[in-house]
Amino acid sequence: MMRMAMAAVLAAVITVAGCGYRVGSVNVNDPIKTIYIPQVKNKTTEPAIEARSTSKIVTAFQIDGTYMVVNEKDADAVLEVTLTSFNRSALRFDKNDITREYRLTVGAEVTMRDAKTRKVIFTARRVEGEKAFFVTVTLPVSQRIAVPFALEDLADHIVERVSERW
Repeated sequence: MMRMAMAAVLAAVITVAGCGYRVGSVNVNDPIKTIYIPQVKNKTTEPAIEARSTSKIVTAFQIDGTYMVVNEKDADAVLEVTLTSFNRSALRFDKNDITREYRLTVGAEVTMRDAKTRKVIFTARRVEGEKAFFVTVTLPVSQRIAVPFALEDLADHIVERVSERW
């Protein structure tokens, strides 16, 4: 019985060790350990989306753990994000040709700069987040419900692009 328990524990350890999960930097030699994220800039027609976007991006970096989010004076790098597009496109129609499902897409431009020299370290001209949603009540209400999910997807893609720098 003891051998079976030990074998189960060993199998679990091997499985977890090989699953590819990581916390912290992909590149341990990366000189950037801390990052400051100022409020996102908004060049879209969607009002008052800056604060929600900033909050989602900060949270995504905190969950990821590659960089510690700090205030500006303690940062190795500054991450500047500008929302560049906010689009809704039709996905699915009913038999009367009325749109029942939409895709909300939020696009951004991302630039990471050295906090001291302001030199550009990394830039991504187009990062997108999206959320498909059905019209349940009215289109504006359904879209308003979908916005935080699209912003969360955008934040995850920003973290991925910045952490892996591709």
